Amino acid sequence: MSNSEKETAEITENENRYVREKTRWKVIRILLDIAIFIAVLAGRSAQWVTQEWGDLTLDEVIFTMTQPLTGTDSGIIWNYIAYAVIPSVVIIVVLNLVYALFLALKQPPKGKKVKDEAGKWTRVEAELTEEQKRAIDADRAKKNTKVRRNLRRWVRPVCAVMAAVFGFVQVGALWNKLGVTQHIQSLGENSTYIEDNYADPATVALTFPEKKRNLIYIFLESMEVSYSDKASGGLFDTNYIPRLTQLSDENENFSGQKGDGLLNGGNSLKYSTWTMGGMFAATSGLPLKIPIEINGVGTNFMNTQESFFPDLTCLGDILEEQGYVRDMSFGSDATFGGRRLCFTQHGNYDFHDWKYYTTNGELPSDYKVWWGFEDEKLFTFAKDRLNELSSGDAPFAFTMLTVDTHYPEGYVCELCGDEFPEQYANVIKCSDDQVADFIEWCQEQPWYENTTIVLSGDHPTMNKEFCSSASFDYRRKCYTAYINAAVEPERDDYREFATVDNFPTTLAALGVKIDGNRLGLGTNLFSSEDTLIERDGLEFVNTELQKSSDWMDEQSNLKEVTADIEYRDYDPETHSITMVLSNVTSEQVDSFHVSMHMYGYLVNGKDYVSWSDSVEEEEGVHVVTINIPVDQAFSGRIKIQPHCMIDGVRGIHLDTHYYYLSYDEGGANADTYQCNRYGEELKKPTFWDKAKDWWDGLWPF
Repeated sequence: MSNSEKETAEITENENRYVREKTRWKVIRILLDIAIFIAVLAGRSAQWVTQEWGDLTLDEVIFTMTQPLTGTDSGIIWNYIAYAVIPSVVIIVVLNLVYALFLALKQPPKGKKVKDEAGKWTRVEAELTEEQKRAIDADRAKKNTKVRRNLRRWVRPVCAVMAAVFGFVQVGALWNKLGVTQHIQSLGENSTYIEDNYADPATVALTFPEKKRNLIYIFLESMEVSYSDKASGGLFDTNYIPRLTQLSDENENFSGQKGDGLLNGGNSLKYSTWTMGGMFAATSGLPLKIPIEINGVGTNFMNTQESFFPDLTCLGDILEEQGYVRDMSFGSDATFGGRRLCFTQHGNYDFHDWKYYTTNGELPSDYKVWWGFEDEKLFTFAKDRLNELSSGDAPFAFTMLTVDTHYPEGYVCELCGDEFPEQYANVIKCSDDQVADFIEWCQEQPWYENTTIVLSGDHPTMNKEFCSSASFDYRRKCYTAYINAAVEPERDDYREFATVDNFPTTLAALGVKIDGNRLGLGTNLFSSEDTLIERDGLEFVNTELQKSSDWMDEQSNLKEVTADIEYRDYDPETHSITMVLSNVTSEQVDSFHVSMHMYGYLVNGKDYVSWSDSVEEEEGVHVVTINIPVDQAFSGRIKIQPHCMIDGVRGIHLDTHYYYLSYDEGGANADTYQCNRYGEELKKPTFWDKAKDWWDGLWPF
């Protein structure tokens, strides 16, 4: 810029020093602030996911994020808010404080609005007093230096660019880690790998021994071989699971003679890296690969379904047919994630979970720690159950799932010590002791001689930080031990296997002869047959599983959950809205829980949100009355979302509907109509709309 141009600019700025800043500059600053906030939030969110979760897979993220929050440990949510949301807010607040205190120029007061000759409203600049002018001049003399002028002009754009780079780098790293590009590419590919390699248990000859053995199957939450010391194949100098290491080493983990004392465990294949996925893989020999949506409605709420892969034959089905008494114990609600549905469908198990013990009086009705109750109580209850089961004449199959070692840091119970600086390490060591003590108790019981015990981690931990020392080529495997099996392995080499192989191997450990030694995608590890990983390699198997599978989609038998919903008009006399739900397409849904969000009706500085439960006025017809608060005047939209309730657990939301409401304090002078998300009034259907709906209803397609 030439000297004359600079002089002209200074003169212009000097003349405009008593004119308020144009609105467009405020809008630009607000937009930049929003961009900075979103970029920082995205970057910190990506960092949080990468740092907090372990061997993360995209299918695990999708499944977890589409689950209802009911039953989830609230610490995970607050951890995310503290890590990602609060820093993003703090950055914007600090940026605006610095700008307001040190950079923003003092603005003259707003002028009044007047009508011009054409009748349009215009704002006239305010008349300033000499004192106001001196204050503005003094502020400009202080803040209009070259350095501050440049900072005022560039601080936000530079921060926005830096935030965008930060967000892009972090999201890009997570994108690559999750293999999103590969996943998107695989969506267009269809694979027949699963059905080509599936050994249908319904058609495979299974020969049980004359005297059937009892089965105790313990799924150990997030339990990895990695927790052992390096000499045993783990990641640490200290062995956090010394007793489980000894149990696995003294029994069977399929490390063979060539294992040189190394522990061995199962790989978690794609779609088996979370609890329900891991349990399904171990009992069906298949990954829990399901379509994420049907017609835009999420399907991962498996408890809304009427069936769970109904045509499959799973471990529970086989044991039921063989006359086993089947029992499951959880320290959480069995309904969560579809576990109750799955193991009711496949084995018709009796469930003794958090809900059972808090309703039968053995625990107070309001008792809830962590995900339900701690493992200390789980093992106590398990002993009582086993004493009952063993008193009968039929063989029993008892399954349990621990929970204290769940991400992020585990639950510290009264039995936990503090010998290690990390809480998670202490919780893992505590679990090690509790499980080993329980196995020792089992071994002292008269029924143990005819009982096989399977210990298996459900999936690797999601606590990324705890296992951060793992190198890129280190395989984090699920802890595995077969105790008191009825058969010896035919091979003595170090086997490479996955948790799907536990399905046939568990039956073989009970002395069952399996024709062909394969069930599902699993291989009997006691046999000499190669597993799919040994034959094809882990990377190839996972690549094929990630591709679309029409066969798996057909097996899942997932159905869209719908209902007829009548939204009635707002009642100004009762200050309420009534909605009626009927013809629900899922028999699992027993009631509804409806959220109501009022935009701009502030309570403690936040939008008002309430929840209302349905009442079944007649069979299949559920009525919800939503009470609208009228303590203050209101004018704006409200959003209503009905959610399915299945056995007390909130599942998928069925719909989103809006109303516009306007009323004075106390509810008088109400103006209301049903609207879309933008507040535009919904038009009522005309005669021709109704005729078209009637005509369309005559045809099946």
